[in-house]
Amino acid sequence: METTRLPITVTWVGHATVLVEFDGFRLLTDPALTPRMAHLRRRVASPEIGRVDTVAISHVHMDHLHVTSLRRVAGDAQLVLPRGATPLVAGLRARRLDEVVRGDRLVLRPARGETPEIALVVVPANHSDARGPHSRVTAAPVGYVVEVGDRRIYFAGDTDLFDEMHDLGPLDVALLPIWGWGPTLGDRHLDPGRAAIATTWLSPTQVVPIHWGTYSPIRPQRGAPPWLENPLQAFRDELDALDAGERLTVVRPGHSLELV
Repeated sequence: METTRLPITVTWVGHATVLVEFDGFRLLTDPALTPRMAHLRRRVASPEIGRVDTVAISHVHMDHLHVTSLRRVAGDAQLVLPRGATPLVAGLRARRLDEVVRGDRLVLRPARGETPEIALVVVPANHSDARGPHSRVTAAPVGYVVEVGDRRIYFAGDTDLFDEMHDLGPLDVALLPIWGWGPTLGDRHLDPGRAAIATTWLSPTQVVPIHWGTYSPIRPQRGAPPWLENPLQAFRDELDALDAGERLTVVRPGHSLELV
């Protein structure tokens, strides 16, 4: 049966938080929604998300599994998170909880007549598995590919390069981290240069840079730090150097792109 090709809307909320909407179904990744997270301050508007059907968590770092933000959206949603992370969300109300590992595939909503199913494929990530120095919780980080019929959107979460990136395509959109929340990056992160390499490995129709320009450490000076916008231009330059600049689609926090 031929499926109905309805639009998919992809909204970058900020940091690693992305809202994917299709035919009334709403999937949210790694919600970081508050004006403050520990020592970090949000430098763009804090959004109101509303109802969501599924929340997908990539790993257990505080800026990706942020319990206060989860309380705003979990509600009656399905919560998908890496195996081992459940102790961190024990106090949350959710309609359903699914712990996943790389290689899993979840059908989030079955096909409805001519409307295709919505599925979530769990893929590898190259990142730390620890919550942090004050927690014993560990969980192997993952990424996700959202599948809607023949359209595929890759959400990397937080990762460095890994060989399996070569096999994740074809992709309509790759949502790639290009930085973080500070003036420097730690190990096992994509910076603009490595994110550009990832783009050539993944060969998406469009690459949308995320995980930059949203949070930064609190400082005595007013306003955002001057380095906050630097990763975007650096990523653009690195893509151009690899003849991949035509793949770049810049989406500002709170703004969307539509796949038809």
